[in-house]
Amino acid sequence: MRVAVVGAGISGLAAAYTLVKAGVEVVLYEKEDYLGGHAKTVSVDGLLLDLGFMVFNRVTYPNMMELFESLGVEMEKSDMSFAVSLDDGKGYEWGSRNGFSSLFAQKANIFNPYFWQMIREIFKFKADVLGYLEELDNNPDKDHSETLEHFIRSHGYSELFQKGYLIPVCASIWSCPSEGVLRFSAYSVLSFCRNHHLLQLFGRPQWLTVKSRSQCYVDKIREELESRSCTIRTRCAVESVFSTDAGCCVIGEDCSKDIYDGCIISTHAPNALKLLGEQATSEEARILGAFQYVYSDIYLHHDKSFMPQNPAAWSAWNFLGTTQHGVCLTYWLNVLQNLHSTKLPFLVTLNPKRVPKHSLLKWCTSHPFPSVAASKASLKLENIQGKRRIWFSGAYQGYGFHEDGLKAGVAVANNVLNNDIVLLRNPKRMVPSLMECGARFLVTRFLANYIATGCVTLLEEGGNIYILEGATTNNTKKAILRVHNPLFYWKIATEVDIGLADAYINGYFSFVDKENGLLDLFLVLIANRDLRNSHGKSLRGWWTPLLVTAGVSSARYFFRHTLRQNTITQARRNISNHYDLSNGFFNLFLDETMTYSSAIFKTQNEDLKTAQLRKISLLIKKAQVEGKHEVLEIGCGWGSLAIEVVKQTGCRYTGITLSQEQLTFAKRRAKEAGLEFYTDSSYSEMIEAVGHEYIDDFFSCCESLLSTDGILVLQFISIPDQRYDEYRRSSDFIKEYIFPGGCLPSLNRITTGMATSSKLCIEHIENIGIHYYQTLICWRNNLLANKDKIIALGFDEKFVRTWEYYFVYCAAGFKSCTLEDYQIVFSRPGNIGAFGEPFKKQDDLLARLPPSINHGLQAHCGSRGTETNRDGGFLSGMVEAAGSVGELEGEFNSSIYVIDIVAFFLRLLEVIGRELSEVEAKFLDVSDGKSLDEC
Repeated sequence: MRVAVVGAGISGLAAAYTLVKAGVEVVLYEKEDYLGGHAKTVSVDGLLLDLGFMVFNRVTYPNMMELFESLGVEMEKSDMSFAVSLDDGKGYEWGSRNGFSSLFAQKANIFNPYFWQMIREIFKFKADVLGYLEELDNNPDKDHSETLEHFIRSHGYSELFQKGYLIPVCASIWSCPSEGVLRFSAYSVLSFCRNHHLLQLFGRPQWLTVKSRSQCYVDKIREELESRSCTIRTRCAVESVFSTDAGCCVIGEDCSKDIYDGCIISTHAPNALKLLGEQATSEEARILGAFQYVYSDIYLHHDKSFMPQNPAAWSAWNFLGTTQHGVCLTYWLNVLQNLHSTKLPFLVTLNPKRVPKHSLLKWCTSHPFPSVAASKASLKLENIQGKRRIWFSGAYQGYGFHEDGLKAGVAVANNVLNNDIVLLRNPKRMVPSLMECGARFLVTRFLANYIATGCVTLLEEGGNIYILEGATTNNTKKAILRVHNPLFYWKIATEVDIGLADAYINGYFSFVDKENGLLDLFLVLIANRDLRNSHGKSLRGWWTPLLVTAGVSSARYFFRHTLRQNTITQARRNISNHYDLSNGFFNLFLDETMTYSSAIFKTQNEDLKTAQLRKISLLIKKAQVEGKHEVLEIGCGWGSLAIEVVKQTGCRYTGITLSQEQLTFAKRRAKEAGLEFYTDSSYSEMIEAVGHEYIDDFFSCCESLLSTDGILVLQFISIPDQRYDEYRRSSDFIKEYIFPGGCLPSLNRITTGMATSSKLCIEHIENIGIHYYQTLICWRNNLLANKDKIIALGFDEKFVRTWEYYFVYCAAGFKSCTLEDYQIVFSRPGNIGAFGEPFKKQDDLLARLPPSINHGLQAHCGSRGTETNRDGGFLSGMVEAAGSVGELEGEFNSSIYVIDIVAFFLRLLEVIGRELSEVEAKFLDVSDGKSLDEC
């Protein structure tokens, strides 16, 4: 399909963008030398300034916000305060920028009963409007032709309310003369005021502006169009558009002629009629002709005389009028676009009575206004869409603003594609209770003080925005949260970090950046925690929560945590709560090896299975496993190490797990691999599930299984020593939701446990924690990709969000290098057989021996049927507590194996002796009976 789009304002850009994403060939026509229409950006003295489209908010511009976020457009807060100055400040003058000080910029108004009456009528106006609109919305057949003037008179509003408030507001919004305002459609104007929360002086949604000005988002759309082979023709005015049997014909002013399968006319309604010319039908003429426009001259200047006379009243929008209907409007760009202090203010004035002093440039524009005829015509637009392969779009199809133009463009493009489209509606504004307001105050104040680096932005449903940014610039991480429910604040205020997790699981908030938002939030919080700790030891005890309001819940979680200590019965229950969820569930996010521990990656995009097999092979190598050894794995998981160690070495293997689901799966897997003879699973424990109190016993038990020269390899997740005591005594998200009873040991706790209860010493240590970050992100991606399948297993959305939170929560710890994943090799002092030769390995020794001896030794060591001589050998053991992150490891992968080193050398001497005997016998045959020694 080939489609022409005439007009490259927001509506035309939206239509073209929607079409090219669907694979349509699009040609975009624009008579100006730039794209964007009213989104006009100019450069003055090195500053970028917007003259047209400037502000928007998250409540009344939902589709615009979605577009900007998808394009990666940066936004910042804007000031949308309003001021009225009548008769050059000699009449009434008030503003809203600085609260009551602006409202009563004229101090005399404090004692002016007429001014107070106007304020009372502003509050009354809101109630009257809501009642009026509710009646019309509930009775769609009721006449909508009432004018604003009729509404005002029927409700008895004073003249000052009209001239000092309502008319200035409406004239400023639609850039039209005061005398025309009262002829507007009451329904259109009042519904706009309701939807845009303009029925009150204060408490309006937070307004925003594009950080790098409007041309930034236009350029991003242009890049998207060109990347999809859209043809853009600027300075190419269209003369006419008409239909033929061959298609839709577009004639340019340069006499060019092109035929298309369809054409979208995204211009002002009068211009669309002009393009149709004589071919316009009577219905098209009637509907499009109903939309009227007001035309304005716009000046960019520095002339302060076009602002209110009293500086206290200065606001972002400044209505300057007279009681005799004259009007002009001045935008104060310094506050609208965050220009901050400049030598002279940058002002944009519409329709001034004279040319401003210090003028910088002039521009002309036009804007539709909401007449009664336009209100009726907008209901019949569907009657002319697509007739003769011609469609129409533009902001005039709504209230005349950017959001309306965008919606019209997207809707008409989907009409061309025969697609159903549901546009985003204005979100319902979040209304917190009194208690929730208090919680919001506490949480935002706490975060404002806590965040010293990075930035967290809270975007409330309904428009309020809280930007909590640190002063230090060494951390550029930003997290932008969408707050959907005021319970978000309540949860954090009463439960702190566990409350944050609970709020995410229940959907009380989400992120603008759906992929990395949660990770960025954790990284910002971790950076600030570590920054605070680096400034000195905290005076806060481990029992004291960050927020005093969380004291009760903190105590409750603490006692629950202490009741989950790992007795034999409780340990079984704790493990079952996690690992016996469903083998089918774990299969949906783990790789094919079903390894629930950190992989070791070579490249960023390496396959997870390949990385897991590399990790397993590394563990086997560190444990020096050979064919005659016997491996004991404590916490064997789903059997990934079992399969690989037997395949690679032919050793004997024993696996231990507390999980019935894992046991069943591992046995079946071993049988399928033809290795059932070598697998024997039973129940035991793992290091993170052991608990602080039992680590000494753990090492004592492990050593009791080792022969004289045994080896123990332990992999475990570790928390830094300086945080260990506070961490182990308190509860957190992982202990409550994922691994009840778990406790990450510190490196010091492991070494002291080793020294206290065993004769072991450390032979080798390595931290592979950074690889856990990549592993966890792979699991998170697999989890979300298989979300529907997980729900089909009987789990719900909250369960999926819990595990997503868990993976990202842990990934942030490894990404920030504030969690470690150690592999430590232990043995007893004097283990010369395993560690006494720095240059030669057993393989090297075999390679240097004569082939017959080499073969004999390999036959001996590789014989699977040979039983280990425990009396003459030594037990070498490996425990890999590698597993899922957080507080416990999912697949502990621990193993203990036997290298019968004495038997090895006895066998070596035996083979050498036999070889020498054979040599001597052969020599005697050819040496005339002389002995070997004699020769």
